[in-house]
Amino acid sequence: MRTAASLRPALLVLLAGVALAACARPATQVNAANAASAAAPGAVGEEARAHAFADTLRARLLAIAAFTEFPDDSCNPGTLRTFPKDTVEKARAGTDAIVERLERLVVAQGVEGSLDTPEAHDLLRTVVVWEAGGERPRWDVPAGGPDRRAIAPGLAGEFRNPATGKCESYVPVDTATVVLPPVTNFRAPEMEGVRLSVYVGEEGLKQARETFFKTVGATDASSIFTYTRVRAAVVWRDYAVVAVNRPAESRAVQELPAGAGGASYIFHRVGKEWRLLTIARSWG
Repeated sequence: MRTAASLRPALLVLLAGVALAACARPATQVNAANAASAAAPGAVGEEARAHAFADTLRARLLAIAAFTEFPDDSCNPGTLRTFPKDTVEKARAGTDAIVERLERLVVAQGVEGSLDTPEAHDLLRTVVVWEAGGERPRWDVPAGGPDRRAIAPGLAGEFRNPATGKCESYVPVDTATVVLPPVTNFRAPEMEGVRLSVYVGEEGLKQARETFFKTVGATDASSIFTYTRVRAAVVWRDYAVVAVNRPAESRAVQELPAGAGGASYIFHRVGKEWRLLTIARSWG
């Protein structure tokens, strides 16, 4: 039984490159590009056909998907979307191919878009809260489908300690640092029980490093800076692709192999809520 596609470095680089390039464009330049595209003959019809195809790919994913329920030990394990009919041999030609086509379609159509929209900020807040161990997104399902929450990302989940009988975190975290692509006027979400720090862009990451090593590093020279970085985000109408990395760095700003991996997500917006369509790939 397959749970997610294997990591394809080339596609991840594509996602990061095009998203960061789009984020770096001034809003006026983005709007001008969108206006020019919309004015082009047939542009509206082409986008409508692309969106209809995206809906078709989504419907195909939902039709072949199932949910894997974890034992209910009251530690909120969440549910995992799986594709039980996949085999290693057929995955590339089946589910993997659908996911990759949808990813590329969203990126191609949304690369000129801005992340400084209410919908894009909502998406980033959804990802920030989820990655920081807060409320998890709902799984995208057909109309009238079951209401299920996703699994915890990375090491943010909990397990029941057999010795104490209590739910405990895999990695105890009371502070979470998240670095976003360049956005303006972003309102960071509030989280209960977690001191959440959100930074923006390369300058924000630099500030986060300096803050960490001036505080924690001042008393512990061997301290390791861990954070979540939204490496890329592309929003197109009611679809989005997000790539996340969870590095660990030493004082020398050297990325260590002991990070918590990363993941690539596809989201679909239903009403005012971004729902998780699939965890396209994850890596440790």
